Amino acid sequence: MPIFFDRGLFFGKDFAIDPTVANGTENILITHAHADHVKLNGKSNFFMSNETKALVESRFEKIKNPHPKNFGQKFDFDFGKVSLHNSGHVLGGSSVLVEADGKNIAVTSDFKLQDSLIQKKAEILQCDSLVIESTFGLPCYSFPSREKVYEEMVKWISEKTKNSFVVLAGYSLGKAQELTAVCSQFAGITPIVHESIFKNNKVYESNGVKLGEYLKLDHNLKESSVLIMPPSLAKPELLNVLEETLHKKIFSAFATGWQNRGGYSKVFPLSDHADFSQLLEYVKTANPKNVFTVHGYAREFAHFVQRRLGISARPLEECAQKTLEEF
Repeated sequence: MPIFFDRGLFFGKDFAIDPTVANGTENILITHAHADHVKLNGKSNFFMSNETKALVESRFEKIKNPHPKNFGQKFDFDFGKVSLHNSGHVLGGSSVLVEADGKNIAVTSDFKLQDSLIQKKAEILQCDSLVIESTFGLPCYSFPSREKVYEEMVKWISEKTKNSFVVLAGYSLGKAQELTAVCSQFAGITPIVHESIFKNNKVYESNGVKLGEYLKLDHNLKESSVLIMPPSLAKPELLNVLEETLHKKIFSAFATGWQNRGGYSKVFPLSDHADFSQLLEYVKTANPKNVFTVHGYAREFAHFVQRRLGISARPLEECAQKTLEEF
């Protein structure tokens, strides 16, 4: 069975995982509902978790040929069996296990190995070959426990909201729901959330995730002391307008694994991706014979896997090495 990487991971010509372009591949698997993993068309059969289907259709458009699956449910293709497993990334986020030719191939997609306030950590899949995302594949990326970050966030938010207004920036899917829960359940504040976040919050709640109380942004800034926004909107210009409107000092914070402050008052190291130690932990526990790294620091992380764990590892996306069978 040919397995290759070409703007997505392909198993033969008729099955692709997260293709980066809207192509006519017969069968497409969407691992989660972030925009860079969702390329819809009206021809393909689309496979994903039930929760991912709900989020995709809420955020983008109705899927014409959906095939939603439960975690752990096996479904058949000509090349073998496929199953989805919790990746710990966002609601419905899936790692993929392919059973073919007597071997198991695991594809992590985006994942993390920390429980959060609203999400269980990823299930580590035992496999012969592992395709692992390596967004934070350098030793300098080391995240503290989420409990510690929550404690620091609550302390900072409580202090700043005594006499000021706080804007929290987090991606509208995943991070913003966690920020909603931190404010409502830990800080005792009912935050106002942007419309895009409000929609995703409702999908989370419809799937049994408890976020606590929150308000939809609607000319109601004086009803709370915290506003949660997507980072693309939480710009200095907006903060200046808020300061003039509310006649209060504005403090802003960004929840992200990246270390650049980017004009925010504070950055909290809260990521939905695995840090370096979690990446190594996944590889060690999965115990594959071969590792293929994708995204981020793919070449660097492959080097660390070989040196520290003694497992053959190569970056999959390099132009000269597109096919797993070439390694």
